[in-house]
Amino acid sequence: MLEKMLFPTDLSKSSLGILNYLGDFKKAGVKKVGLLFVINTTKLSDVSGGIDIDGYIESETEKAEREIGPVADRIREEGFEVDVIKPFPTGDPVVEILRVSEDYDFIVINSRGASVFKTILLGSVSEGVIRASKKPVYVFKCGEESTPVELFSKILVAYDFSEHSKLTLECAKFFASRVASELHLLHVAEPGCDHTGLDEIADELRKDGIRAFAHIEPGAPNKVILAKQREINATTIFMGSRGLGVVRSILLGSTSDSVVRHSPVPVFICKEVENED
Repeated sequence: MLEKMLFPTDLSKSSLGILNYLGDFKKAGVKKVGLLFVINTTKLSDVSGGIDIDGYIESETEKAEREIGPVADRIREEGFEVDVIKPFPTGDPVVEILRVSEDYDFIVINSRGASVFKTILLGSVSEGVIRASKKPVYVFKCGEESTPVELFSKILVAYDFSEHSKLTLECAKFFASRVASELHLLHVAEPGCDHTGLDEIADELRKDGIRAFAHIEPGAPNKVILAKQREINATTIFMGSRGLGVVRSILLGSTSDSVVRHSPVPVFICKEVENED
């Protein structure tokens, strides 16, 4: 079930661009939104000339109190239950987002943001969350001038027949079954391998009322996924990644890393978690 969504935001215009997709999430079965603002103190030491930390925390708290209410009201107007996380956590945004996410089904985050200091960028926060999260992460790239599309109208699912990709497909089905989506299964085939089973999976999806299509393509997985997105004009990509926790998170799979960085559409990362040694 993907009914509870955590929405961390720095309250920038680009971050709040995710709100333009609320209608899509509502149609797709999301019921509750956790609204999280973290007072980021991790890089204050990088600011030349020093800074009044207590004053900074007080200023950011006042900003959040002033600006987060209208955001919560807008979400409620779309029919969601809203949980504003208070008191506003202070510290490392990645750590706080991961901590709060334990009570939610997935995280939705923008990979472009703004802050009062150029060294404190939401981009680095989103990257940390993607790498370390044990929960699925839905990554958006909402610029201030970006125009939202119908998010789930054409879903592209990267599928490699692993148990993990089956879990990714289940996540995609959760949304697709509720909004009459097209669901495109893509398998990047190795030379000489027979993967006709992809058609059988598509047939089963059709029996469930989903408009499903199967694609088998050769090549480098990241390049094939991005090319197929352009070819079919997919509105979102679903794929898997190994979630290795904080210590080994630098080992995020290169395929998912590349797709997240270069995809022009939102990417849903379904995580396969391994315990740290």
